[in-house]
Amino acid sequence: MLDPTRSDLTPAKRCDFIDQLRGWAVIVMIEAHAVNVWLREGMLPSWLSFVNGLVAPAFIMCAGFSLVLSTFRADGTLRPFAPSMKRLGIILLCAYALHAPAFTLAGWLHLTTPRQIREMFQIDVLQCIVFSLFLLQGLARIIRRPMAYAAVTLVLALGATLAAPHLWQPGVAQGWWLPIRGLINGNTEQGVSSLFPLFPWFAFAACGAFLGVFYRHLRVIPHHGAARWSETRWLATLAILGGVIYVWGARHAPDWLEHGTFPAGETERIHNTTLPSVAHRLGAVCVIGALMGWLERIRGRGRGPNWVLTASHESLLLYMLHLNLIFAVLLAPPVQALTGWSPHALGWHGTLALTLALIAVNLAAGLAWQRIRQNENLERGIHRAALAALAVWFVAGAWQITI
Repeated sequence: MLDPTRSDLTPAKRCDFIDQLRGWAVIVMIEAHAVNVWLREGMLPSWLSFVNGLVAPAFIMCAGFSLVLSTFRADGTLRPFAPSMKRLGIILLCAYALHAPAFTLAGWLHLTTPRQIREMFQIDVLQCIVFSLFLLQGLARIIRRPMAYAAVTLVLALGATLAAPHLWQPGVAQGWWLPIRGLINGNTEQGVSSLFPLFPWFAFAACGAFLGVFYRHLRVIPHHGAARWSETRWLATLAILGGVIYVWGARHAPDWLEHGTFPAGETERIHNTTLPSVAHRLGAVCVIGALMGWLERIRGRGRGPNWVLTASHESLLLYMLHLNLIFAVLLAPPVQALTGWSPHALGWHGTLALTLALIAVNLAAGLAWQRIRQNENLERGIHRAALAALAVWFVAGAWQITI
């Protein structure tokens, strides 16, 4: 069945393909973490490893794309930064809380090691997104003109990616304060390394902002009462552009570092930091996003909840929830002793069963929270009760372990 709205020039109210891409990224993220924890080593096929490796690029790109649509008004003015700053602050607090060595005063005073303190300041994907968005927000308020902003973000994306292999060389930023060093590279120092430094990961956010400017221009801002492009034309163009970038990246990624001045033995460690590697993954994300947007347009609006949109709209909740379920609950020693679900101890059947159960629990929690949010008083009451419980536990919890 062909898309009946392929020539529809009604200006877009929401960006379906970004919602779909973010929602599927959440679902695949849960799968990736579950598989990486429980599947026996050597059983993960290369194609699934590549797909799982697209989760972070998709998240970061979606963040940059959405920032443009939420920052630039239709009349060209900028929305106030304070609401965005508050949300980014909450996300950053959650990001560092996930790496906190303890959630009790007793744990901080008696059970925390110096390495755990250092690990708290690793730059993970949430920190990368927040710091990238702070930079992009600052640029928006300095430049203020969307097209000029798009040009600057593209230059910065290229610059961050071209600089990354050099910044990942041994000794670069060594001895710097960890919260700063972790933004520069992922080199290991004193047993701690960051997974998502701004070089090259900022490039995905900047490219998302670049695409967001053009989506805003072509699909959101009316021109003589209509959008300049239909959604289908936009998705087709995105798929073609993504395909070209993907092919170029795949072709050049294996040999890009061989022509540089990098020490022998370093190419394998830093191969994912190169321009072709970033282009390879960015192209794949664009193609998948275009496909998701096209499928969303032709599938129709069925009854019942849209689970992918639920995952997209509640992405922070599901990110926090699934990590705590895996690492704080299912990998707790008593649970492992009872179930036998030790790391890398399961085959595909057991891993898939656990993965599907985790996805189902997380999506159900996301849907339940969406319903709660419809009642503002109930939502506020739950927030206050949860904060009060955390405060009591922080002061009074775990002292018996330290005695």
